Amino acid sequence: MAVRAKTAAAAAQAGQTRRLRFQKLVPYLYIAPALIFIFIFVFYPLARTVQISFYEWNIVRDRQNYVGLDNYARLLADPNFRQIIGQTLVYLLIAVVAVVALPISLAFLTLQLTDKEVDFYQSAMFFPTVIATSVATLVWVWFYLPTRTGLFNTLLQPFGVTQPVQWLTDSFTALPAVALVANWKVMGFHFLLALAGLKAIPRDYLEAAYVDGAHGWSLMRRVILPLFAPTGLFLLVITLIQGLEYVFVPIRVMTLGGPANASNNLMYAIYQEGFQFFRAGYASAMSVVMILLFGGFALLQYRLLDRRVHYDR
Repeated sequence: MAVRAKTAAAAAQAGQTRRLRFQKLVPYLYIAPALIFIFIFVFYPLARTVQISFYEWNIVRDRQNYVGLDNYARLLADPNFRQIIGQTLVYLLIAVVAVVALPISLAFLTLQLTDKEVDFYQSAMFFPTVIATSVATLVWVWFYLPTRTGLFNTLLQPFGVTQPVQWLTDSFTALPAVALVANWKVMGFHFLLALAGLKAIPRDYLEAAYVDGAHGWSLMRRVILPLFAPTGLFLLVITLIQGLEYVFVPIRVMTLGGPANASNNLMYAIYQEGFQFFRAGYASAMSVVMILLFGGFALLQYRLLDRRVHYDR
């Protein structure tokens, strides 16, 4: 009897142990499909990109020669690459102003309107977002026509500008012209996010601030902006991460990176190297540099800005 009791107790303990192990495994089973998807479409391509960056590989000839760090050395010595890095930073700076600062400012102003007016402005601001990027870009090509019939040149004529401006073929105006199209396309979505973040601020906090004598800029700086900080940080991060993605189609349709690389940026240059010139190794090295730059930049943002963000409302 004693032996049977010990055997039954051991079996029960073993069964309980198995159940505990299974319970610990259940959460991982739930996230396994997502992890498999991330591994196949994120981590494996990333590892493969790093591997290819050590080779000289022409996709058409399909011959790979191991060159070590030569592709990275060529990048650092290439003046065109340094120009592209500088223009990439300019694109991101324009994006921060156009799709972070401007939508937040417009959202603040919109809150002063009536509910019907707010609904109208929400629809009007979001309308460009639902238009196909290629279609919208083609419309803007007409705006930028380098003739007197182009919309912008027509608007400049009453101000004494009789000579048509070459918006897309002038190295000084090509970059901001393309950036304007890209940021106009996504500004409405960022506007809605900013407006939702402002509306989520509890009214009790604002009313308590009014009672304590906070008005105008004091209310904005000490109450509204700290409570809006999580939304503002999110807008800043997604803008800096996706800013080059926004501008890819406008560059492709309007300038092809020209004139003389004046409207190019890092993402479009990678596309050119890999799919136009078929230099997969060099394009992969550029991709690795872009990942390191943007990954480090995103980490720096969180380190510097997340300390000032208050998530508890």
